Amino acid sequence: MHVRITLTIIWAIALFIFTCSFNFHQLITEHYIHFVHNSHPDWSELFKLDFEFDDSEWVTRKIGHFVGFGLLGVLASNFGKYKSAFLYSVMYAALTEVLQLFFFRGGRIYDIINDSAGILFAYVVCRIVFGTSQRHKRKVK
Repeated sequence: MHVRITLTIIWAIALFIFTCSFNFHQLITEHYIHFVHNSHPDWSELFKLDFEFDDSEWVTRKIGHFVGFGLLGVLASNFGKYKSAFLYSVMYAALTEVLQLFFFRGGRIYDIINDSAGILFAYVVCRIVFGTSQRHKRKVK
């Protein structure tokens, strides 16, 4: 139990660093973590629809959002045992998008939707994989 909580917290911190570090490219290529505070965020950033499907780096980041928050949902829920953890994961996804505005990053509502889709996918997979095994265990007893 304690290991799961610790891993969840570590992963949540990693997601915060990935989403709020000033220069994502520098973070990935040089492992340089740098935060710059923005005391007057532009709230309109949340509503931009700047999709860049032809940019492989943008697509890779969106896949990272989907997988990263899906993994958070799995860890927080202990592989589907705690349904409320999926809701908390969605709330954390929304929080990180809002926080990005305070670190000169572009938080987007569509990223919240993408993050939530990853969390929902993780929930469904947990229900299928671990829900089935739980039913099987009950039938065997």
